[in-house]
Amino acid sequence: MPPTTTNLPPFSIMCKPVCGTCNLDCAYCYYTSKAKELYPDVARPEMSDEVLEAYTRQYLQAMPVQSQFMWQGGEPLLAGMDFFERALALQSEHKLDGQTVTNGLQTNGTLIDERWCELFKANGFLVGVSIDGTPQWHDYFRRDHAGNPSFHRAWAGLDFLKTFGVEFNVLVTLNSANIVHGGDIYRWFTNRGAQYLQFIPILERDPQGVPQPFSCSGEQYGRFLLDVYEVWRARDVGRVSVRLFDSVMHNELFGAPSTCCYSQRCANAYVLEFNGDLFVCDHFVFKEWRVGNIMDRPLAELVLDPLIERFATLKTDLPEACRDCEYLPFCHGGCPKHHWPIGPDAGRVNHYCEGLKLFFREALSDLKQLAHDLQAGGGQGEHASASRSVAPNANQGPAARPKRNEPCPCGSGRKFKLCCGRK
Repeated sequence: MPPTTTNLPPFSIMCKPVCGTCNLDCAYCYYTSKAKELYPDVARPEMSDEVLEAYTRQYLQAMPVQSQFMWQGGEPLLAGMDFFERALALQSEHKLDGQTVTNGLQTNGTLIDERWCELFKANGFLVGVSIDGTPQWHDYFRRDHAGNPSFHRAWAGLDFLKTFGVEFNVLVTLNSANIVHGGDIYRWFTNRGAQYLQFIPILERDPQGVPQPFSCSGEQYGRFLLDVYEVWRARDVGRVSVRLFDSVMHNELFGAPSTCCYSQRCANAYVLEFNGDLFVCDHFVFKEWRVGNIMDRPLAELVLDPLIERFATLKTDLPEACRDCEYLPFCHGGCPKHHWPIGPDAGRVNHYCEGLKLFFREALSDLKQLAHDLQAGGGQGEHASASRSVAPNANQGPAARPKRNEPCPCGSGRKFKLCCGRK
């Protein structure tokens, strides 16, 4: 008997309509090489109308309560405005009665103009813009193919979003150039009106497992978080959302983190490539982790494939170093990509373990108290903070306890009573 939506685990998808194609050539990017690695015979890796229709229809059927369409690249705006207008039309055509449908998009911001903002605003898009700080930090690694800096183009895109009232997040990748400037970067963005921030540490390795020079260390990551926390705690609680802080508070209130990398199990945030290939995770888009193709097998079948469960064990079968850790409920071993060696080896270590411990030792008890203050205040007042994200499983942070039949704030797509509310 084919699977039905009533027995499917909740899942999200990051759709790549142009694979790794991008107008920038960021030194630390792990995705722009994917087209050549996976599809060397494809001259233009662009999603066809046929694949777009199949994806839209199958995803809406699979997540009948809440469907979050998330678009990424490469640079997803290179798919063109016509593509997204077709996507929106197909969502309207296949939307189920009572279903909540949203769209999020992650971009480098350099192509955003008035027309894009009109589309985003009219259709309620949440846009994540990647900016690594001030020009001297952003442009260190984020340049175009001609070697030209990209900051001013990215910031112009962000200004367009603010002018048109489009909801946006700022995504800051943490690397060897900006990692020691936590407080300065946080103040710089928040002083210019940014209210939703994600700090994403960069870690890429050479074939021998040695971190690339642009990567940041675990200790650097922990100290960056503490620098940000000091400023946030002093002046911005209830005004600015920082994704990791919100995830900790969400975990304290609902028993589950709001980000996939800190969840107990993370095999529910997939990548859909331009041709319909489904992969287990954005960081594991390799041939061995290809689940199948939605043009051959429907999503409702692919997400139950045994390969998904095998991938899940990279998270659920914890490293020995994590099993007795006092911070395990708030980290759960972190992202499997950050482990070395990557795989099931019980002796593996998370590259950012010591940094997270450093942060938790200093900030965890205070964050837990803030979470309960928030809950007592019904999500209003001094400690109110609502996180938004275009990252998988991270669209909501702590908020007033939802009603039983409302969508769960963890972003699973299930009703609260059937998800975090069960805890």
